[in-house]
Amino acid sequence: MNYIELRHLVEKLSFDLMDARLEQISDGEFRLQFAFKKYGEEDLRRRFFLIIDFSPTHLDIYPTTRPKKAPPVPQAFTMLLRKYIGNTMLTGLRIADDDRIVTFEFGFDDAPFFEFIAELTGRTPRIFLIESESRKILGMIGQDETRQIHSIYTPPEPPARKSDTDRFDGLDREDLYTALDGEFAARDEKERTDFHRNQALKRIRKVLSRTRKLYENLSKELLRADNAERERAEADLLNAYAFKLKQGMIYAELPDFETGEPMRITLDPAISIRENIEKRYAHSKRMTRSREQVKQRLDQTFAKRAELEALETAVVSAKDSSQILELGPQIDDACGTDGKAAPAPNQPKKPKVTVHKPYKTFKSADGTLILVGKSAKDNDDLTFHHTRGNDYWLHVSGIPGSHIVIKSAEPSQETILDAALLAMHYSKRAKSESAEVHVTQVKYVRKPKGAPDGKVEIRGEKAIIARASEKRLARLMQTES
Repeated sequence: MNYIELRHLVEKLSFDLMDARLEQISDGEFRLQFAFKKYGEEDLRRRFFLIIDFSPTHLDIYPTTRPKKAPPVPQAFTMLLRKYIGNTMLTGLRIADDDRIVTFEFGFDDAPFFEFIAELTGRTPRIFLIESESRKILGMIGQDETRQIHSIYTPPEPPARKSDTDRFDGLDREDLYTALDGEFAARDEKERTDFHRNQALKRIRKVLSRTRKLYENLSKELLRADNAERERAEADLLNAYAFKLKQGMIYAELPDFETGEPMRITLDPAISIRENIEKRYAHSKRMTRSREQVKQRLDQTFAKRAELEALETAVVSAKDSSQILELGPQIDDACGTDGKAAPAPNQPKKPKVTVHKPYKTFKSADGTLILVGKSAKDNDDLTFHHTRGNDYWLHVSGIPGSHIVIKSAEPSQETILDAALLAMHYSKRAKSESAEVHVTQVKYVRKPKGAPDGKVEIRGEKAIIARASEKRLARLMQTES
């Protein structure tokens, strides 16, 4: 986000988060996550997650409905924040007039005691916790020779003004939060996809390079084996004219038995003519015997190379991280789990490690993927870890059943009807003639705090009627994977 967009967001957040309690502070690599709790109308408790992202390539603050999982051991700065501002109230939130510097004020009864300052500027972002009255720095992330812990905080020099545009101008608060949630979720998914793609390609290409080299060497060996017949013909000629040859000769020109044309045969002058003959016979016999083995290994290596090249193509063309992760077992089989080549066919393979997949996969009439949660716990995993914000989400109204996800932002009407039938089939309405099904997008699905597995809240939903159809259901079941 540019300065104008960040200012727009801060204005909206200051309205929603004022007097909210900072309930939880967690971290991750180049990020902090604040969980606020606020009582709204009719004392309905609202939880609000805010990400402070200070990676040199990101530098953003944004709300999210997909809170990040915290590492088991928090960083020292996170422990410091918990000590001073944990369970305090947000008494103020502002952005500098001319820079991407956002200040959170924390305290009680409208009195700020501490300030959390995020300087999201330049290539070296810095985060500070300071005491409001004395302006003393209590802790910081980032290096700055002029501003150290226990010294007085001073803001950096403002940059030259730039004319930024606001992509979110005119959006109300909820639409703004939804837009940002989708944008940053998409960015996170792209980074996950790039990471898994690079890791997979690194493994595949390492083994593929070794396989191509092996194929080249085996091809040369097979070519040498194919020359065994010529070597035997040379041995026969030498044997027939041995009485004319003497030790010490470096070559002999003898007439070919079939064509009569002179054949030049290289000899080893250090050994006798008989030894030259026997050496050729032995080598020809050995090459003839090994030819079938070489040919078999060459065919196996060719198949292995084709398998690796197909995997490489599949990884390169994968649209998201879930597609790459689904290729994991095939990559393990082809590359070995330690990055080395898989065992030869005649060697016993190690037992496969089965990775639990929380959903079944079906295909609609036009080939769109439809994912169906396997259990209540798997429903949560599917909805919040294997989807994108614009994917369509379905569930039978008012009764237990599977979460259904259409992996498309613009599914056809037929695909929605297919998914609705699956929602009905994988619910307690499976034997009914019809059922009401709610349809929305994943970005409008949230998990209430403390809710049991599979229980979610949705908004922006539409209701459609799913009707039993044996023909449609049979077609879908044939695509299950």
